[in-house]
Amino acid sequence: MKKIFGLAAAGLFITSVANAGSLTVANSDIELSGGVSAGYFYTSNLCDEPCENPKNDYFTVSSFAIGLTSKVNSTIGFTASFGASPQSDLLGLETTKDFGPEFAYVSIRPIEGLTLDAGLLTTNIGYELYHTWENPNYTFGMVWWGQPVTYPGARATFNVAENLDVYAEYSQDGVDSFAVGAIGSYEGVDFAFSYFDYSAQKNLIDVVLSTSVAGIDVALNADYQWLDDSAKVDGQDDSAFGVGLYIIPKLSENVSLPVRIEYIDEGTSDIYGVAGDNAWAFTITPTWAPASNAYLRAEFAYVATDEKGFYEGATEADAEDTRTFIGVEAGFRF
Repeated sequence: MKKIFGLAAAGLFITSVANAGSLTVANSDIELSGGVSAGYFYTSNLCDEPCENPKNDYFTVSSFAIGLTSKVNSTIGFTASFGASPQSDLLGLETTKDFGPEFAYVSIRPIEGLTLDAGLLTTNIGYELYHTWENPNYTFGMVWWGQPVTYPGARATFNVAENLDVYAEYSQDGVDSFAVGAIGSYEGVDFAFSYFDYSAQKNLIDVVLSTSVAGIDVALNADYQWLDDSAKVDGQDDSAFGVGLYIIPKLSENVSLPVRIEYIDEGTSDIYGVAGDNAWAFTITPTWAPASNAYLRAEFAYVATDEKGFYEGATEADAEDTRTFIGVEAGFRF
């Protein structure tokens, strides 16, 4: 089961696009969905290490994907997505990705309430989803940067109550991993609690809460991570935490103003890979949805670290401790 808390609290655009539905392929039981988004972006101090002649502004296709879903019968079905979604984030800012399978898995329901998924899975960890059009902000956050995204494996999900699912999974994302968690809702609050164990590497506890307060969608994503004994380094910290707060007021029927505020503290553990011991970031994304399945949004993001780790040139003297991101993106989902 994918994050049922999903982006139910992710703002006007996400709500309107999600209601756009999907297309049914003729003479088959396959449903077709997907989308495309593109824009123009500028990033200061673009490099993460000294670099020659960085290109700070660029046009890009930020996501293009085609999804296929089939429920062959009440027992078996599949979900797949093919595309190229770079997932540009505040720390790494990846801007290219080859077209290919993004995720794909077969679902089997052997008994009532039990679902078995196997293949290339999408994680249940975190608030932000795979494609840029599924999120309230264009860039992916610092907390997202430290979380798993997709991996080959198998997951068993059991529906224990009307609004509560529990799951367990085994995966191989470079190392053997396993996870357990619970996903559901209670008294108007969607929640997800997860524990993810990277064998002989690190462990991650993830909490996501989302709700609506006075017409404003609010969500919290908090992670605590710690290293296994085999991965610890003498004299360095062995744990870290990250917190992301999402606030999405709706200014009108077609306009929303998503805000994301994040803080990461990793000490000397290097678990998140930020420069120095800690970092904070602010992102604001005014969004206009002229149609139920289309949007236009601008974005301003600012990230600061307590040591210099962003570069604008080819020497250590060109290092800075801040990065500013400005962009405009348009998207369509079908």
